[in-house]
Amino acid sequence: MAKKPRSASAVKTQSRPSSSAQAGNVDFKWLQLPLVVLAITAACYLPSLSNNYVNWDDTANITENPNLLLVGKGQSWINTLSNIFDLDRGNVIGNYNPLAILTFAVEKSLNGGEFSPELSHSIILLLHLLTVFMVMRLLWGMGFGRWGVLTGGLLFGIHPMRVESVAWASERKDVLFALFFFWALIYYVNWLKQRETGERSKRTYWIMLVLALLSCLSKVQAVALPLSMLALDYWFRRPMHFTLIWEKTPFWLLSIAFGLINLYTLSVQGSDNIAATYYSFPERLCIGAYSYCTYLYKALFPYPMSPLYSYPNKLPWEIYAAPAGFALVLAALVWAWKKGLRVWVFGFLFFTFNVMFVLQIFSAGQGFLADRFTYVAYFGLFAIAAYYVDLIQHQENAARKTYALLGSLTLVFGAWTIRQSSIWKDGYTLWSHVADRQAGGKEFSLLPYVNRGRYLLNERSDFEGALKDFSRAIELDPNNPEYWKSRGKAYFLMAGSEKYKNQKRELIEKAIREYTEAMTKPKITPQSKSDALVSRGAAYGTLGLIQQSLSDLTESIELDPNNKTAYANRAVAFLNLGQYERALADYEQCVRLDPANASMWYECGMMQRSLKKNEEAIKSLNFAIKLNPKDGLAYLERARAKAGFGNYTGAKEDYQEAQKRGIQLEPADIKVLQAAR
Repeated sequence: MAKKPRSASAVKTQSRPSSSAQAGNVDFKWLQLPLVVLAITAACYLPSLSNNYVNWDDTANITENPNLLLVGKGQSWINTLSNIFDLDRGNVIGNYNPLAILTFAVEKSLNGGEFSPELSHSIILLLHLLTVFMVMRLLWGMGFGRWGVLTGGLLFGIHPMRVESVAWASERKDVLFALFFFWALIYYVNWLKQRETGERSKRTYWIMLVLALLSCLSKVQAVALPLSMLALDYWFRRPMHFTLIWEKTPFWLLSIAFGLINLYTLSVQGSDNIAATYYSFPERLCIGAYSYCTYLYKALFPYPMSPLYSYPNKLPWEIYAAPAGFALVLAALVWAWKKGLRVWVFGFLFFTFNVMFVLQIFSAGQGFLADRFTYVAYFGLFAIAAYYVDLIQHQENAARKTYALLGSLTLVFGAWTIRQSSIWKDGYTLWSHVADRQAGGKEFSLLPYVNRGRYLLNERSDFEGALKDFSRAIELDPNNPEYWKSRGKAYFLMAGSEKYKNQKRELIEKAIREYTEAMTKPKITPQSKSDALVSRGAAYGTLGLIQQSLSDLTESIELDPNNKTAYANRAVAFLNLGQYERALADYEQCVRLDPANASMWYECGMMQRSLKKNEEAIKSLNFAIKLNPKDGLAYLERARAKAGFGNYTGAKEDYQEAQKRGIQLEPADIKVLQAAR
C-alpha cells in the first residue's frame, strides 16, 4: 500500500492515500489550502480581539513587568535587551521566555510607550495563524494529501483546546515557540530529503538549529524538538540506529541547556515547590498518567474546559486508576507498531514526546492540567485524523462525506472556540467561570475568589463584591495572610470613597485590624509582612497617627529594603512631621527602586524645588515629564524650578504648557509669567 512520496526525495514515508497535486504545480495547489483554513481560524478568534488583559500573569508578564516599564519612554535598547535576557532579571514568575517578552517590548515601543490589549491580542492571533500555516506546510511535506492537510490545519486552528494559548495575552510564548518549532521541523524534513538526494544540506541544518534556538528562547517546552525529530525519522522509515541520535547532538545540547536554565529560574522563584501540591512520588506518577489520559480524550471531546484545574485536597479514585489507562495506551502503541500502523505510532509518539514534560509529575504550577500544554502536542493526534480524512477520498461519494465531516467539525469546534474565547474577556469573567465550575463540587482552590475580588476592587471599585469574595477565601483558609491583607485593602479603599464617607474612621480601623491579623499568621513571609506593615502604616497615617505610621513604615523597610511603597509612604509621614530632608531622601530612594514611576519623579522634583535645589528638581521633573508628558502639574513645578534657577524663558514655556493641560496658575506664578514676557 505504501507509495513513493510526492517529493523527488528518495526518503520513504507512509504515503497519503490520495494526492491530486503534482510536483510541477505544488506551489499553486499548496497556496489554496491555507487561505481557507486561515480565514476560518481568523473568523473564530476575531471576537477575542476585544478581550482585555486578565489579572493572572498578564500583569507580571506585560503591564507591570519591570523590564518593560521604561520601554518607549527613553530607555535604551541595550538596557532593555540586557534586562530581558538576563537569567535573574529576565525570568517572569520562574519562567525564562526572553524572546516572548522581547516581542512585548517591541509592541510597546511601536505603540508610543503604551500597551494596548487589542494590539496584544491581534499579534497573538497573527502568530497563531502563522503557526497554523507552518503546521499545514509540515503535513504537506510529510506526504499528506490536500484534504488531509486541510483537516490537520483546521483542527490545529480551531480546536477549542487552542483557546487558552491564543486568547490569553501572556501565552504569546506558546504560539511563538510553536511557530519556530514547526518551522524547524519543516526544515528537518527538507534536510532529510536533501541528504537522500545528495544535495548540500549544511545550510538547511544551520537554519533549523537557529529556529530551534529561537523556539527555546520563547518557551522551555521547545526542548522536545529533537524527540519530535525522532518521531519524524520513524515516519520517514529511517532505520532506527544510534546515528539518528548522534546527528542531533546540537539539538540535544540546546534542550539540556534550556532545561537546566528553566530549572534554575523556577527554583529561584520557588515555582517548582508549590505547597498545595505535596503528594508522594507514586501519587505524582498517578497524576501524570491521569493528565496524559485526559489530554487524549479531550482531543476528541474537549469537555470540561477551565483556565484552572486545581489540585484536589484528596485524590479521587480515577487518578489512582489512571496508570491502568496509560498502560492500555502503551500496549495499543506496541500493537500498532507491530502491525505497521505507522500513522498511529507516529501520532502517539509525537503527542507523548511533547506532553511528557508538562504532566506535573514534578510540580511547577497551581494546577495539574492546562489546556495550553496541548498546543504543539496535539499535532500528532491531528495528523492521525488528517490521514483518515485522506482515506475517505478512496470511497464512493468521497467529496460529499468530506464536506459533511469538515463542515460539521467547523461548526461545532468553531462555535465552541468562540464561546471559550469569551471566558478570557477580563478578570471577572475568567474567575467567575472557574468559581462556577468548582461550585458543584469541593472547593479545590481559592484563587478564583481572591483574584475575582481583586479585580472587583481594583477595576470596578465594587467594594461589597470584593469583600464577599475575600471573606469566602478567609472562611475556607483563615491562616493565609494574603486574604486578610486583601480584605484590609478593601476596607481602606472604602474609607476613601465618597459613598462611605460617614463610616471613614470605622472602616480604617477595620483595615488596621485586618492587617494586624495578617501579621499573626505563621505562613507570612518577611516580604509579605513588610507589605502588611506598609498598608497598616498608611492607615495609621490617614487617622493622623503619624508616629505609629512612621514606626510601621520603618519596620517595613527593615524587613524589605527594596519596598518602594514603604519609602513613598514614609516620605509623606516625614512631610507631615516637617522633616523635609528625610522626606526627600525617601523619595530619591523611591526613584532609584522604581525609575519608571512618573509620580515619584514628580514628588521628588517638587520636594527638591521646595528645598531650593532647583537644578536637581529640573532633572527629576524632566524624567517625570518624559514618562508622563500629559502631567500638567509636572510642567508647573518645572516652571517654578526654572524660575528659581533664573531661566525665565524656560519657565514661561512650561507655564504655558501647564495651562494647556488645564492647570490654574497661582498669583505668584502669574507674576513670574508676566515678568518673563
